[in-house]
Amino acid sequence: MKHRFSRRERNVIIAGGTFLIFFLVLWFVLQPTWGERSRLKQEVRRMTGEYEEIVRIERQYKLLKRETDPVMQKILQRRKDFDLSAFVAEKEDQLKFERLREFPPGRSTYGNFEKRTSRFRYESKALHQIAEYLTEMEKPENVISIETLRITPNQSDRSQLSLDISLVTVVPVK
Repeated sequence: MKHRFSRRERNVIIAGGTFLIFFLVLWFVLQPTWGERSRLKQEVRRMTGEYEEIVRIERQYKLLKRETDPVMQKILQRRKDFDLSAFVAEKEDQLKFERLREFPPGRSTYGNFEKRTSRFRYESKALHQIAEYLTEMEKPENVISIETLRITPNQSDRSQLSLDISLVTVVPVK
């Protein structure tokens, strides 16, 4: 025996079925898609931030490279037998800046370059003499930098200063 639904019952069943299908499509198809879309938007924001950081680092690298290229050229033009102690002695003679003591030099190899350090001690110097000496040592064309610097009052004459300095430079190995 076949049961026939009235028009009203059919409309209710159609409405219920439509609602059920709509709900199932919404729940199983659109809702995961929206979640995935939200996750993708977050991922795009994160990757955009990473890209901007990469671009910033690349600009910084290019700026540093442009600044260091002349220094690198100076280093590569330097003779392999460059003697930091002899160079300092020459500058001391020019400035009449007498050395009290020189400590044994240090050498470390880094790939195709060798880092050379020398430590010196000076006593009874005026502040203007020290400033002139430091300015002369750190001129860009010298490619020498100060690794450590300690200035203390001279124990015998408080108007004079003592200077303990380590200078460092780089020389090509090959």
